[in-house]
Amino acid sequence: MAKFDIAVIGLGRFGAALALRLEGHGRRVLGVDIDEAVVDGLAGDIEHLAIAEARDEDTLRQLGITRDTIVVLGMTNVAASLMTATALNELGIREVWAKAGSRQHYEALTRLGVTRIIQPERDAGLSMADDLLQR
Repeated sequence: MAKFDIAVIGLGRFGAALALRLEGHGRRVLGVDIDEAVVDGLAGDIEHLAIAEARDEDTLRQLGITRDTIVVLGMTNVAASLMTATALNELGIREVWAKAGSRQHYEALTRLGVTRIIQPERDAGLSMADDLLQR
C-alpha cells in the first residue's frame, strides 16, 4: 500500500491549506514544493513531504506517484502547472485536480484532461456576488 493517496504539488497558500486540511482529516498526503523553506515550515504538520521540481515523469515516479494517486496542482506558475499536468497525463494518472489563474490556463488544463479545475479568485467573486444578490 502506498504511503499516501493524495499528492499536493505546490505548497503556497492554496496548496498548503489544502494539504493541511486533508492531513488533519486523516488522509495520507504527500506535499511537494521546490522551496526548501516552505517544506521545512510544514514538516511538523504533514507526514510525507518532498522538495522537488515535479515537472517530469521521472521525478513524479521517484516521488511514488502512481495511477491511483489523486494529484492536486496548486502551483501559480502556468508553465510549471502545464508541464506537470502533461507529465501526469503521460504517466496515466487517473485523477488530476488543479487551480487555474486565468481563462487561458483553465482551457489549457482542460485540453490536458485535468479532472477538476477551479479558479479560486473567480469562484470567490461569483460566490460573493451570489451572496449580495440574496440581500
